[in-house]
Amino acid sequence: MTEKNLSKLMGQAINDYDMIKEGDRIVVGLSGGMDSLALLILLYRRLKRIPVKYELFPAFVDNFNGESKDYNKKIESLALFVKDSMGLDMHIIHTRAVKILTDETKKKRDICFLCAQKRRTELIKYALSINCNRIALGHHMDDIVETGLMNLFYKRELSSMLPRLDLFGGKISLIRPLAYIKKIQIENFIYNLKEIPPVFGEVCPSKMIRRDLRRDKVREIIQNLSKEIPDLKKNIFASFRNPKVDYLLNVFFNPKNAGRFKRP
Repeated sequence: MTEKNLSKLMGQAINDYDMIKEGDRIVVGLSGGMDSLALLILLYRRLKRIPVKYELFPAFVDNFNGESKDYNKKIESLALFVKDSMGLDMHIIHTRAVKILTDETKKKRDICFLCAQKRRTELIKYALSINCNRIALGHHMDDIVETGLMNLFYKRELSSMLPRLDLFGGKISLIRPLAYIKKIQIENFIYNLKEIPPVFGEVCPSKMIRRDLRRDKVREIIQNLSKEIPDLKKNIFASFRNPKVDYLLNVFFNPKNAGRFKRP
């Protein structure tokens, strides 16, 4: 898929969910991985082709709190790439998430949620401090599908990531412009750039302490089923946009007799 086609898919998601308007100030959350960096590059290049103008403020959440020399070098190389290729200054937010979340006293089911919550909270605080009204995250179609199945299998609810989530009465919106794009398409885009950017793996506290990741299990299920059902990801993604409410079990559910998490 060409960059033009990729940009078209991103533009379609932006338009469908009214993600970006004239004059928006957008914090772009970077993780060091391909997804968030591709998001920043595509949003930056999009400015040259459309009449709508907005400002981009890349931000990186350092879960090592600046205490890892090796990780600091990777962050510096990423910041240099962002500056040289786009003329943007990458803000670094230092947190102690790794030290806190790798504490063995944390419950197994809590660590991934707490990590994501901490990162998002720091991005929101930074956005508010510089008067930004949008926070762009690099989640793509695969992330949305996997989250939907994780919630179905483990939380017993039909829900997933929203392409746009308004917070504080609309003062800030979390947006996911890559919602219509698959991960493999993002990887191909990055590998076909004239200069391959300095991408590196995201710090995952769960993997650091060798805990089983539910997302990895769900990802494996999707990969195996996709061999037999080529459009599996698209179909699951579309199903979350096309719910048949009258045919869901909650139509006749009586909350007086059963709690939300009680067994049927």
